[in-house]
Amino acid sequence: MESIGVALLKNQRILSMVLVALTISLSHIPVLGQDDPESESRELSEKSNRIKFAAVPVVNYDPSYEWHFAALVNAFFRVAANDTISPLSMGGGMTGYTTNGSWYWALYTRLYIDEDNWRSSAAYGDASANFQYFEESLNSFVNFNSVHDLFLVSLQRRVFRRWYLGGRFLGKKTLTEYEIEGTTGDPERRNLNNLGVLVARDRRDFIYNPLHGDSFNFKNFLYRDEWGSDFRFEQYEVDFTRFFFIDDHRVIAARGAAFIAAGDVPFEGQYVVGREDIRGYTNGKHRGNQVYSLQGEYRWNFHGKWGTVMFAGLATAVDEVKEIGWGGLLPGGGVGLRYMAIPSERINIGIDLAFGEDDWGLYFRIGEVFGDK
Repeated sequence: MESIGVALLKNQRILSMVLVALTISLSHIPVLGQDDPESESRELSEKSNRIKFAAVPVVNYDPSYEWHFAALVNAFFRVAANDTISPLSMGGGMTGYTTNGSWYWALYTRLYIDEDNWRSSAAYGDASANFQYFEESLNSFVNFNSVHDLFLVSLQRRVFRRWYLGGRFLGKKTLTEYEIEGTTGDPERRNLNNLGVLVARDRRDFIYNPLHGDSFNFKNFLYRDEWGSDFRFEQYEVDFTRFFFIDDHRVIAARGAAFIAAGDVPFEGQYVVGREDIRGYTNGKHRGNQVYSLQGEYRWNFHGKWGTVMFAGLATAVDEVKEIGWGGLLPGGGVGLRYMAIPSERINIGIDLAFGEDDWGLYFRIGEVFGDK
């Protein structure tokens, strides 16, 4: 499961890799099967049925959040010891603090049940994020603090081969204060609860570093006063990723994604260019009701456990589709270094340096971009 702290703080860029040797315990991250999961089952020893722990301390730096200190502890296990088809389930917690005054904590779990016929997730966390947005009328950034209280639960059922169908509920409360010309306005309290439909197809051979296959995700989130939302609007998120196998040392990954909000969209319901779908954008300047992106990555294992990646992409942030144009396209690209810490599960650790338009980012990572979604 992607860290809820990452989602709460919008973007995290990493300057240094600290104590990466502790990530060796991530060797028990789950592996997905192919179209016929039964044909991919493997025997597990009694030792593999025990709970495995992963502890990862992190020190990062980001131009917006400054120094970031975090601790993450995960436990990997099987819901049923005799289920050799389901990926390993996971539960954990994390907490983090940044020197610009932001903080967060979260507890979460992700369960794979009944030979991977059921997938379930749950999370709860709080965060206080000091960030910024770009105000066109002022031609400058505006600082704001947003306090979040989140609860999430989702459930998906495998309905045909590698197709999954399910739903999600997110309970979210925010308290946001904006600082304009050195003064802070009255805080804005908002409830942003939503119900969503989840549709997914997953044909990857490995979740975190695939050689073959593709994945598709469709998510539709409805914000309604019937379940406690102060705003009535919808969000649609669609992504498709394909992995092209060249040989045992080279793979090309290509991904397209669309994030769309429609209706009475509040500030907190908008999307920001950045994160995984277009690296190189970190300052929150480009935001809108809709964000579209295309990105490609070349992965090359050039010597033993060492590898490199080269990537490039385009993104745009608009409020309506008709606003999309060549002048609003945002290029991003860069290079990265990888070390395969867990060869049996193809788990990489590494660092990416990416550049965007008048922006940049340095990203430390465990696993690959376009990983578990």
